[in-house]
Amino acid sequence: MSGTRVDRPIFVVGVPRSGTTVVFNTFAARPDIAWFTQHLNYLPRWPSVTVLARVTDHFPRARKSILRSDDPLRWREKARIGPVEAYPIWERYAGKRFLYESLIGERPSPEQEARLRSLIAKLVRYQGKDRFATKITGPARIGFLSGAFPDARFIHVIRDGRAVARSLIKVGFWAGTWRERSVAWRGVLGEDELARWRELGEPPLALAALQWQALIRGAREEARRFAPGRYAEIRYEDFVADPHATIDEMTAFCALPRSADPHEFLSRRVEIRDMNSPSFALSDTDGKLLDDLIGEELAELGYGEGAGAGTSGAQRLVRPFADG
Repeated sequence: MSGTRVDRPIFVVGVPRSGTTVVFNTFAARPDIAWFTQHLNYLPRWPSVTVLARVTDHFPRARKSILRSDDPLRWREKARIGPVEAYPIWERYAGKRFLYESLIGERPSPEQEARLRSLIAKLVRYQGKDRFATKITGPARIGFLSGAFPDARFIHVIRDGRAVARSLIKVGFWAGTWRERSVAWRGVLGEDELARWRELGEPPLALAALQWQALIRGAREEARRFAPGRYAEIRYEDFVADPHATIDEMTAFCALPRSADPHEFLSRRVEIRDMNSPSFALSDTDGKLLDDLIGEELAELGYGEGAGAGTSGAQRLVRPFADG
């Protein structure tokens, strides 16, 4: 399509509370990556507003820091510029179903593809960058996104499902809301899984864990089918153990030149600590519940009985379907 050339966009995907924000925002500190800004979230009809992101090229301190999720936002951070997950933007350019349904195996319509390619091409141009990257939580939507961007790269951030489930039932957008009683995305859980949850008495922790498992399986299924050579996985625990090495491996996978900027950002603007330990304050009953529900998936992903530990010294980014 004339004027809509998009070169290998990068999508960081994962279940909410898996560490996608710290991983993506650090990676996106590169000087050659365009991203959705909070200004476009407010004005999704006006892609040109993202030209404001260029301010961070000249004044790095104008870019948002990454604070721990248990820290209050400092007032000055609200005025800084940084990447956002951009739900209003996706709704406008891909439709409401993109937000609220699993979209497993679905492809974009020609109209959706055209709108998305035009948008991303404009953002790259307005921000003066070479490539585009963003993060998306919930369903990975790899089939849909590959339909719009056949050369896209996908990096799946995976965190121990017990820590994720425990974190979800505590965080504000989940705890005390309808998400404790109903599936967050239509089509993620099947009737057998819902029946099992009901038999348990409908505990919110179990529902969160079952959705973690289904989202992981859905992402891997779509990756194997639509993007086997363009899909990679990293574990949150490995990023925490050695974020610098993990960022370098992500850089190589995306065929980008090594940049000092993310490493500088890590050293000066990111507060990292392993959030698995507080998340593993599980009772024996809750621990057994999660092991019964998602133990098979945990074992397949390399998580033992306790909190997942980083694999220091080993390769942190893996490509499980690259030869498929």
